[in-house]
Amino acid sequence: MKVQFLWHSYFKISFQGVNVVMDPFVNVPEGDNTFKPCVKFPKDALAMKNVDFICISNEHFDHFDKKFVQALASKESAVVVGHESVLNELDLNPALKHNVKVGDKFSMRGVDVEVMSSHYPSSFYPLSYLLAKDGEKVFFAGNTALTDSFSQIKTDVALLPIGGSSTMDIIDAVRATKTMKPTYAIPMHYNSFETILADPNDFKTRIEKSILKTIPIILKPGQSFKT
Repeated sequence: MKVQFLWHSYFKISFQGVNVVMDPFVNVPEGDNTFKPCVKFPKDALAMKNVDFICISNEHFDHFDKKFVQALASKESAVVVGHESVLNELDLNPALKHNVKVGDKFSMRGVDVEVMSSHYPSSFYPLSYLLAKDGEKVFFAGNTALTDSFSQIKTDVALLPIGGSSTMDIIDAVRATKTMKPTYAIPMHYNSFETILADPNDFKTRIEKSILKTIPIILKPGQSFKT
């Protein structure tokens, strides 16, 4: 399995023969000066190819770039997976929309998908996803605070927000890691904007100094990691 961090919470996860994109985001809404990006995303974020399906965790612009999602799904004939409140905003062929709710389990192009809840009160219906193929699992937490449900998640790779503000901060992300005990933990949703500044090396150090066997992986925008 290959995990590419594009920026913010935007990832491309590649299993054998299948590519999944999580929360693609490249455009801040026009006229919105509240959120000025602190980090530039790489060219790979725009030139996305060979995408089989797209998972959306919530309706906020930094997780659901409507214009980009619509263009990517149309170009790649990629199915968009998300709650109906999100999918209703997309002008796409119904065949490219897969409506989900918490608790759903299904197979999409050879990848087993489990739809999980996340605790993010400012979203109408926030989601997280557990993807599995060929014996490997990756958990994408989306936007979430620390919850008891992490104890039920068994995964090889955990993608966790650390920026604080409306999501877990570094301390809570470490706690989540200790609860799940994944093989690898990759931080996300930090340093994209001034409101979510965090030091990923602090996250890394805290895990390394614990009794966990989890290996923290820090990825810069555009970088990839193979399990």
